[in-house]
Amino acid sequence: MKKFQVISIGSALKDIFILNKDMSCQGAKICHPFNPAVVGDKIKIKKMYFDIGGGGTNVAATLANMGVKTSLLARVGADLAGQEIIATMKKFQVDTRLITIDKKEETGYSVIFLDKDGERTALVFRGASDFADFNPTKVNQLKADWFFITSLNANLKLLNQLFAVAKKNKIKIAWNPGGAELELGSLKLKKMLRATDVLFLNIKEAQKLTGIKTKDIKIILESLSGLANKAAVVVTGGKNGAWVKNGPEILWADILDKKVVNATGAGDAFGSGFISGLILYKGNIRKSLQLGMLNSNSVVTQMGAKHGILKKPPREKELEKIKVKAI
Repeated sequence: MKKFQVISIGSALKDIFILNKDMSCQGAKICHPFNPAVVGDKIKIKKMYFDIGGGGTNVAATLANMGVKTSLLARVGADLAGQEIIATMKKFQVDTRLITIDKKEETGYSVIFLDKDGERTALVFRGASDFADFNPTKVNQLKADWFFITSLNANLKLLNQLFAVAKKNKIKIAWNPGGAELELGSLKLKKMLRATDVLFLNIKEAQKLTGIKTKDIKIILESLSGLANKAAVVVTGGKNGAWVKNGPEILWADILDKKVVNATGAGDAFGSGFISGLILYKGNIRKSLQLGMLNSNSVVTQMGAKHGILKKPPREKELEKIKVKAI
């Protein structure tokens, strides 16, 4: 099997975006499909936006744009949406040979409602993208410098298999566990956390994993480092920026002052930008933090999870727009 720099492992979906401001109702001050006042009525929509989503495809797209040789391990249905996902990945020059086409399941979909601040409420049909019952073939033959693992819906069999292959073949692991994995608790995830090279979480996820309620980022990072003592621990805080703890040093990166249109895919953009930075800048944590934040900031200014990702590696002056300091 061909060796890649990174294999992105995660979901592949078709996304439909609807802005709250584009919905109109008769006789209701708040026009939202979950408002009891409009149940049974028709809601008119001025505009809809379509994109390919899912953590696996989002991560793969950024990595490929950064010039990193990338493959995607995911599952889609034998339908038009599945064909579109594969075609889109090929346009990004992502290798698609690890994508499984399931003839029994339909490709997953999500319908995402966005408020004026870009925050979302999503209706998700996972379909073929559901990793809970997905056990891809030839996992033991995977070859890469990195695995980037996003949510696998708590498929412990596959997770353990991936971590075992990584250990055997000296593959580094970047891990952004999803809600289903975090529900398992730190004890069940202990061995995998200790084998992770870069761990990505947002603040709420970090609090859930560690079991602490404090908002003190230093305490959160210290607690995470105790669970994943080998890893560089990265925590994102939305408009408050992002932090990384690598050994004793803690760095913080600020966001750019840009209006958020759509926060969907921001975490994937940050994580994939960060790992791209580690590859491009030979392990430089500061530049990796800047690249991750620059990519994430670009994504939230446009509709969809991929339209805003950086098209190529940024120049030094672009990176320096992201202010970084030690705390």
